[in-house]
Amino acid sequence: MTRAVSIVIPTWNGVDLLKRFMPSVLYAARSYARQSHSQTEIVVVDDGSSDGTAEWLRGEGFDEDRTARSAAGELALRFLRSATNRGFGEACNQGVESARHELVFLLNNDAEPAADAIAPLVENFDDDTLFAAHCRVFDLSNTRECGTGKVGAFARGFIRVHRSYVPAGRCAETAEASPKDGGPLFSMFAGGGSAMFDRRKFLELGGFEPLLSPFYWEDVELSYRAWKRGYSIVYEPRSVVRHLVSSTIGKLNRRKVRTIEQRNRLVYHWIDLHDRPMLFSHAVWVLLLAVTAPLRLKPEFVSSCVAALKLLPQIRERRREERLKARRTDREVLSVFSRLVRRPDLLVYDHYAELPSEHDNKA
Repeated sequence: MTRAVSIVIPTWNGVDLLKRFMPSVLYAARSYARQSHSQTEIVVVDDGSSDGTAEWLRGEGFDEDRTARSAAGELALRFLRSATNRGFGEACNQGVESARHELVFLLNNDAEPAADAIAPLVENFDDDTLFAAHCRVFDLSNTRECGTGKVGAFARGFIRVHRSYVPAGRCAETAEASPKDGGPLFSMFAGGGSAMFDRRKFLELGGFEPLLSPFYWEDVELSYRAWKRGYSIVYEPRSVVRHLVSSTIGKLNRRKVRTIEQRNRLVYHWIDLHDRPMLFSHAVWVLLLAVTAPLRLKPEFVSSCVAALKLLPQIRERRREERLKARRTDREVLSVFSRLVRRPDLLVYDHYAELPSEHDNKA
């Protein structure tokens, strides 16, 4: 089955990145449009840039009036503009809402998709319960594999989401498909910079959480929300993206970024963690980490707690909403991954150094 696809790219003062990476996006989009005979579009969301992004997009044939449409097998180019910088999540939400097609491929402005990256993602959406499918990602700066399947677990008061896995014995050179007999390659979250989403479900869930603006944890929080609403997420190793990691956020003040990141991690738990014993454990660990923060030379954790507490009225409201709409418990979601890590056809790892050498320099 062929499906129409919208590729949505949020950007902020990233015209140089667009110049570098847009050719690969255009090539992948045109390849998919031709091969599938499906309507395809690229929508760039200019999130308050001041570096000439809009002018460059116009010069490249992108249409700002939102009327550009594509026939089957063709590609439409559009862009949206915001007067102010609102952050990654809200820019993505605007792009997904504007998208004309049922599947939305979210890409960072510093991501380079392989020419054949789109079709394997699309194939997964024959499953009506699927919320998202994410790519296999390589770091452009060192060619190491930096994005694979993600495992979820609860430990030391927090939902842990960054343990990873790859299909065992997979041919790294060809990024062969998932093992046939082990079942779907479920993943804890779909990274917002290289994943395809079901647009209807994305909008039904409300998109990325505005309380997490301007950046970090939006994709983890939305993915966990989707799991609890009864949907699923998979890892698609046949779809390869190369990523220039932290090319935008890396320019910002590191302490400020870390404070926002930790604040958002707390907000995520306070909205979506509903299991009482887990929540009690979380509260104890947050208190312990806050008290010991000065001794651990991490004073920004206290600042993160204060910032999160200031959002408590909004968090309580969101928490009530999600408790009412949840179809799975926290333990039911995490049990998916406790089963997954026992599969003999998967290699689970905590650090990239644990991967066999065949996973380096091979995509």
